[in-house]
Formats: sequence, structure tokens, C-alpha cells
Amino acid sequence: MKECPNCGYQNEDNAKICVNCGYYFDEIQKNFEWVLLKTCENEFEAEVLSNLLETNGIKTMMKRPGPMRSGGLVIDNIGANPFLGPTGNFDVFVMRVDLKEAKELMKAYESEDENGTNEDDNA
Repeated sequence: MKECPNCGYQNEDNAKICVNCGYYFDEIQKNFEWVLLKTCENEFEAEVLSNLLETNGIKTMMKRPGPMRSGGLVIDNIGANPFLGPTGNFDVFVMRVDLKEAKELMKAYESEDENGTNEDDNA
């Protein structure tokens, strides 16, 4: 039996994924799982970050944190108003293999934003 290092569940010896928690025993597979990069304050901020990363060849995924309900006007997210559209927090995810590069790009972008300058200002 193969014990999962994440949850301790006893899996079959040939298991590639833990039956209990979904942990990948294969390191290559773990590199291609989605990991949270940042929780943005709204959809616009998440779109800007996602576009920056996608332009630099990093695949992204965005979603609202927490559960959402489809149908009707019930949205299980404080700050999300169905009449105002995409308000409230949005999570931006990247593949684990791209996480380091994504953090570096995000840090560079945020430092430019804080200084109030970018390459276009010098033109």
C-alpha cells in the first residue's frame, strides 16, 4: 500500500492519484495543477493580471472564491451584486510549473504601478 503524504490515506501501490484527496504521486502531474496566484478585489483587476500573464505565455484561470449557485439571482459571495455585474473578489490561478515566473511578472507590474511610471511615460 502507498500512503498519501498529503492526507495519510492508504492507496494501492500502483496509484497515481490519491483516491481520498486527489494528491498526485507523480511530480510531473503536480507541476500541471492549478494553484492560486492572487485574490483580486474585482473582475477588472483580475482581467488585467490575467492578460499580463497570458501575453507572457502563462495560462491562467479566473473564478470567484467560494461557492456560487447557478440559476435565479442567488450568488453566494458577499460583494457580488447580480444587478451591478462582476463585483467582488476574483481568484487568479496559474499552473504550478509557471508560479515562480507569474509571481515575478506580477511583482514587476505592481512595482511599476506603485511608482506611477511605465515605459509609455517616457515616450
